Amino acid sequence: MRKIYLLLSVLLLLSTVLKAQNRTITGTVTDEKNAPLPGVTVQVKGSTSSTATDADGKYSIKVTNLQSVVIGVKFLGYNYQEKTLREGERNADFKLVPNTSNLDEVVVVGYGTQKKATLTGAVVTISPKDIQDIPSLNLGASLAGQVAGLAVAQDQRPGQPATLTIRNPVVLNSSAGGSTNPLFIIDDIQRSQADFNLLDPNDIESISILKDAEAAIYGVSGGSGAILVRTKKGKIGAPKISFSSQFGSANAVQLPKMLTGPQMATFINDYQQIGEMAPNGVQTGNTIDVNGYVNGNASQKISGWYTPDELAYINNPANNSNFLKQEFHAADVEREAMNISGGTDKATYFVGADYVNQNSNFSGISNYKWGIRANVQAKPAKGLTAGLNVSFDQSYNKEFWYKQKSTTESLNNDVVTLNQALPWQKYFINGNPVYLSSTTFDDINVMLFQNSNNYEDNRQFLTNFLGTLSYEIPGVKGLTANATFNYNINTNFPTQFGTGFNYSQYSGTGANNHIPGGTLLKTIEIDNGNIITFNPSYAKAYQLDASLNYQNSFGKNNITGLVVYEQRETNDNFVNANVAGVVPGGLPNFNFTTGLQQTNQANGSLLGESGAESVIERINYDYNQTYLLQLVGRQDGTTNFASGERWGNFGGVSVGWVASNEKFVKDLAPWVNQLKFRASIGIVGGNSIASANYQYYQQYGIATGSPNGGAVFDEQVRGIGIKSGNLADPNTTWDHRTETDYGVDMQFLKNRLSITGDYFWTHGYDLLTTLSGAVPFLIGNTPPAENYGIVDNFGTEITVGWADHINSDWGYNVKVFYSWSDDKNIREDIAPGLIGTAQDRTGKSDDGGVFGYESLGLIRTQSQADQIIASRAAAAGGAQNVKIFGLTPAPGMINYADLDGNGIIENNDTKDEKYLSHKVGNHNNAGFNFGFSYKSISLNVVSGLSWGGTSSISGTELTSNDNQNASSGGADLQENRAAFWSDHWTPTNTNATYPAPYYYKEWDVVSNFWFVNSFNWNIQQANISWALPTKWIKVVGLASARLFGQCTNVLSLYNPYPDHYRTDQVGIENYPLLRTFTFGLNAGF
Repeated sequence: MRKIYLLLSVLLLLSTVLKAQNRTITGTVTDEKNAPLPGVTVQVKGSTSSTATDADGKYSIKVTNLQSVVIGVKFLGYNYQEKTLREGERNADFKLVPNTSNLDEVVVVGYGTQKKATLTGAVVTISPKDIQDIPSLNLGASLAGQVAGLAVAQDQRPGQPATLTIRNPVVLNSSAGGSTNPLFIIDDIQRSQADFNLLDPNDIESISILKDAEAAIYGVSGGSGAILVRTKKGKIGAPKISFSSQFGSANAVQLPKMLTGPQMATFINDYQQIGEMAPNGVQTGNTIDVNGYVNGNASQKISGWYTPDELAYINNPANNSNFLKQEFHAADVEREAMNISGGTDKATYFVGADYVNQNSNFSGISNYKWGIRANVQAKPAKGLTAGLNVSFDQSYNKEFWYKQKSTTESLNNDVVTLNQALPWQKYFINGNPVYLSSTTFDDINVMLFQNSNNYEDNRQFLTNFLGTLSYEIPGVKGLTANATFNYNINTNFPTQFGTGFNYSQYSGTGANNHIPGGTLLKTIEIDNGNIITFNPSYAKAYQLDASLNYQNSFGKNNITGLVVYEQRETNDNFVNANVAGVVPGGLPNFNFTTGLQQTNQANGSLLGESGAESVIERINYDYNQTYLLQLVGRQDGTTNFASGERWGNFGGVSVGWVASNEKFVKDLAPWVNQLKFRASIGIVGGNSIASANYQYYQQYGIATGSPNGGAVFDEQVRGIGIKSGNLADPNTTWDHRTETDYGVDMQFLKNRLSITGDYFWTHGYDLLTTLSGAVPFLIGNTPPAENYGIVDNFGTEITVGWADHINSDWGYNVKVFYSWSDDKNIREDIAPGLIGTAQDRTGKSDDGGVFGYESLGLIRTQSQADQIIASRAAAAGGAQNVKIFGLTPAPGMINYADLDGNGIIENNDTKDEKYLSHKVGNHNNAGFNFGFSYKSISLNVVSGLSWGGTSSISGTELTSNDNQNASSGGADLQENRAAFWSDHWTPTNTNATYPAPYYYKEWDVVSNFWFVNSFNWNIQQANISWALPTKWIKVVGLASARLFGQCTNVLSLYNPYPDHYRTDQVGIENYPLLRTFTFGLNAGF
């Protein structure tokens, strides 16, 4: 018994000693402004013990060392700190300092991450914090103005995606399906742009943009660069909830200025007056009085003339309307997001949800999206990590649907229709919708079908499952085995519903019946297709990756390696079903619409599948983070091409030298914090023509026997038969592009000044194109795409940034970037008639400027016209042969240079045309972004500039003759015009700026007469925010709270258009540029 008591006493003493060896360390972690930082990793150096700060920035961690212990803290964007606690010390507070150099920042690259300090490629990052307040339905539009080399072309229509391009990628035949879109990678999985646009910034951890051979690791898919996104994961610590809510409105920056009613009526009369006085340029001697009588003869009255009584009606402001302004109104914008994250060292979780609603500026149209995603990471066993990332997104958009004539319904066309309506027209008379007469655009009564049940919509459902496994292989330091499997389901349910309605046509009043009203002449029935169409589609895709990763250091030698096997497959199923015979008032359902004629139904379906396999290798080596080397290889195989052409080899090599790590640089220039030179070259691929897929098969179709397309079995009889499609070619394979980049990264003066510069050159060869002269016309078939084209693309980029604090309260930052790019056609398909002419772009840039007629100015008087005729008579073989587009030179016309010297300016005669400008597009692009902060208040502004190209007075591309008036052709007098047309030539206004309207055949051509400066500078975004004081928000249980206001398309600093009749960014034939104001709250607890 005594021995037992002795043993118990020893055990009790031992337990007391062991307990005394444990102690708890507590503390608080704050930022440079003393605001608490939740989620900061706190660890005991030399052990596996770690924790994370809570919502108040506090932590508690147990240690077993009674003597000294080192506590370290790390947090993304801040410098690592550690403190040593001696025996008996139990508290360690930390005040973290932002890491302005970001050299220790981990950057997401293809199939992994790298330290920014050792990157050898042109990779830029965008912080989600910079775009989280932008109220956009799609993520792509939010990236505008953020970095050099990324172009964002926005479609102002709600719900429409932005077009993203990186460094003006090399591609031929983009109109034939070749894509210039970059590759989109979400959590190391290839995804679509639609998937990318559905992401909410609050769920994003990082965004990386690969601009050079760094994208070679994606092989055939990396030819146009890549955008990589990592979504958020949970962090160790107590549950942390954050939410964001913002509301606002979006309205037109400016609606186009059009001719007023009196101005348009005068325009019409002036047009008709010239038509009687000098219809072909030769004076007839006719006179027109105020009543439209020719030579005072009432029997020769001009029926389209606006008489004094009609002008009196039109001159009354009460009888005029701005229909676009009347129908276009501010649209509500709402965005909500919430997420919760937390976990232990065994498992972490992140769950987020978002909702965005942006209505249209037209009534009856809606656009919204919502999504939910969950990411769980667990460590079920030592060295093993398993993850599951699940997301579900739904989006919906609805527009009007009006199918008449040849015009496709779109909101752009609705804008054009309302713009071009004569201001004194009436959409309704006595409550009846009125038929509007026009020859160019559809006879659309927008206000009628806005309120009718005629629409097209689409519901999209996107579900994604991503499972990951990672295992640290024991016995081999730094070696991990990884496996990922992603399964994606994308379903769409588009509907078109068109029902009939009636228009009323009235006689009109006034001397020439131009005043709306009068007698009801007839009712016009519009069937609008009388059709219901359903086009559901279902697509599923999977990607399987298995990889080995190795990372280790041997002294100053650091090496990482990667080998990946990847397999992808996509299956598509599309069904088309429609039934005609819908009666007015019918419901949008096959079973509940009376009047259906089953004989009119049409059904069809389409199945598609594709697959790919890849093997990827990468080795990274650096010596003391000073001498850098990266080798990348990839072998890609696809079912798109014939068996002998399916596999392609791609890859690249890049090197770097961090000169700032050299002792002699440190001694000579201690103010240099980073100086890194890098160079890369790689081979990537692409597909310039989507139709080239599977063209190794001979394709056949059904000849239906229709009068215009059936198979001919004898001279007269047509019947159903088989007809061949495009010619087959089993030799088609991938495009190839050699990407070369030389760059330098610099940071100076305690990392306050940063400079990055790049020169890049892409040599594209074997580019797919369809040769127009490859097959004789007699073959009667379309030639296949061939690997023929060779194009070079090159350019420069430079980014300069400065960030500093004036004192503990004031801080500021400035970022300026510039990019320029161009191309050179080495070999491309040239139409036989253009070979050797000025329009042959071989050996030249594809953008050679505007090709058209050189203006010599307006002909203002008859004497000037006579001088032109006299000077060209001999060359033309007589004065009677001197013509400008078939017309005798006359006052009010534009005179053009007679380049071929034959005295005649002929339409479509390239001998009288020349390149009128150096470039069409603005090849010079720049950004000027800046921000200020005072304590917890900050202001950030994003602006963009571009110059060097050519623009026309209407802002449309200068490749056709529709570049100076509000409608093509110029002859339709039932359509209103842009306001600048008020200053047109007439016999009493010979000093006018613009020509006589009647001679549209000679001024409606591509000419430098219509050029305006293409320079633009716009403030694209402005954001102001205020982080509320901690002592205020703690009262309501919040850990953080920030109020903010955001404005997009804030201000245009330069507008070259006459009287600023339109914005410098959007033409009058497009949906107006929108300015959005939103106000919101971000909070966490």
